[in-house]
Amino acid sequence: MATSIGLLAQELSNGNPWWRGTQWVERDPDLSEVAQAPLSYESGCLSGLEAGNLYILRGPRRVGKTVAVKQTIRRLLDDGVRATRIIRVAVDGWDAKTLRTLVSNSTLPVLREGETRFWFLDEVSAVSGDWAQQLKWLRDNDEQFRKDTVVLTGSNARALTEAAGVLAGRRGRGSHLDRMLLPMGFRTFATTILRGDVPPGNHLSAGALRTHEARERFEGSIPWLDGLTKAWEQYLLYGGFPRSVSALLDGQPVPASFIGDLFDVVSADVFKNSQLPSATEMALLERLWKSISSPANLTSIGEDVGISNQVVTRHVEYLRDAFLLWACPQRHDSRWLPRPKAQNKLYAVDPLVARLPHLRNPARPDLDPTLLAEMQIGMAIRRRALADRPLAGNDDFLFYSRTPARKEIDFVSADLGGVAVEGKYTDRGSWKSEAATVNASEWDGILITRNVLDISDPHAAWAVPAGIFAYCLDV
Repeated sequence: MATSIGLLAQELSNGNPWWRGTQWVERDPDLSEVAQAPLSYESGCLSGLEAGNLYILRGPRRVGKTVAVKQTIRRLLDDGVRATRIIRVAVDGWDAKTLRTLVSNSTLPVLREGETRFWFLDEVSAVSGDWAQQLKWLRDNDEQFRKDTVVLTGSNARALTEAAGVLAGRRGRGSHLDRMLLPMGFRTFATTILRGDVPPGNHLSAGALRTHEARERFEGSIPWLDGLTKAWEQYLLYGGFPRSVSALLDGQPVPASFIGDLFDVVSADVFKNSQLPSATEMALLERLWKSISSPANLTSIGEDVGISNQVVTRHVEYLRDAFLLWACPQRHDSRWLPRPKAQNKLYAVDPLVARLPHLRNPARPDLDPTLLAEMQIGMAIRRRALADRPLAGNDDFLFYSRTPARKEIDFVSADLGGVAVEGKYTDRGSWKSEAATVNASEWDGILITRNVLDISDPHAAWAVPAGIFAYCLDV
């Protein structure tokens, strides 16, 4: 990105078409594609922006952050914000000093007395150099920028977490300054796929899973059991990326072009420093996701793929930084903290990410639905917890537990109100024997089944179908 002030002004003029009139929505390629797609979806991840705050929107690439920004700009304009107050710049590939030039020295439309600006800096985590320090300097020293509302988007967890620390005290006093856009949760997916033919009522909070309210919600969902079960199994195949959901609505398989996009995200972006052949990268992903539901032995994974455990560790961190993988640590024996030196369970953030090796090359085996179901139940819990406590940006609030008999319970958390969740995905009456581990634990249990609902015993584990559970809990 050139730092010439004239070229920068020209770029701003081109990239902010709402400055020139109201026809920009019809001409914008991202919004036009959304308008023509079968899926009508706005995430709301940037709703309720308060003047003067600095927000950070995190999420994987291809999840729709740029579309969310443009939809937010459209809403601001509809709410009467003067068009030339709104500035959006795609800054990936810039250097940090150009950010300072952009704010302090570029030619911008003149503000009227008392007005402030809305800045949307898209994919800021891909800026080279110490961009967070430059923004800190601007918030400290540029009187106008200090008053402006700023939204930073990015897809690198490590860079954005470090930036949040650098910008501490300069982000304003509003609430929900950290935002997250992940692939669509099951509640939204089911409402979309089933055309609104879903159970009434709001979501359950994470801490209300064995309450009287939960009992009423689970029992009240029985008339929708068939639809929610079928939608859940479609969710395990299509996931929650908007382009994939749109294909499902159109009666089409996951688009080959989108599978290619995800492969490019992993191979060319997430693993850009990998130095592994692409075939080895996919073999690593295949082996990594095969270990879902078990603590990940990185040494064993490396041996199976033919690489060192250090290389495996590095690639796990690449995926985690890109919001494509999340870790579920083992709970400490007596505290809500990770157990030192224990192996984590590793989950993909979305079924398409977990199925990518197979979708890319059908000769690689697909994942068993039981594994995908456990993964997505964990994501439903995680999304709900993140929504209930939006400052929880890491994985250290959701754990698996190991009993004295070395049996594993899939998900426990202080946020779950004394409830442990175990994913078995059975459709048989034998679920009660499979609940023995959680029944012997210190927690009340919920066993996630395929389609069995049994919440009759207040002193033993409940059986709740995955579709009902995820619909009631997820976002």
